[in-house]
Amino acid sequence: MADVVVELVAREPVRVVRTTFSMLTFDAEGRFDPGAFDRQQFALVESVVAPVFAAPAEESKQPVVDASARFIAQGGQWTPSRALARAIDEAALGQRRCLRL
Repeated sequence: MADVVVELVAREPVRVVRTTFSMLTFDAEGRFDPGAFDRQQFALVESVVAPVFAAPAEESKQPVVDASARFIAQGGQWTPSRALARAIDEAALGQRRCLRL
């Protein structure tokens, strides 16, 4: 899945502000699994905010990092090729025709 935030001026797209790419999980019957998506999204948020709220480690001890949220979040993300990212941006800006469902 690609989420694209586009800036509009006079209701016309002018630039891509932000894009994120996520993996969607489907069950054995081919239905979208919203629980897996929610877990990945919550883990992504946790991996970003956890360092801000972490207690400072004692100097004599090595800090222990719980990276489980980071691994869950990474399982839900992907990076497109440059060509695909460009095609997605062009489609979002109306510069490329794309199939609409």
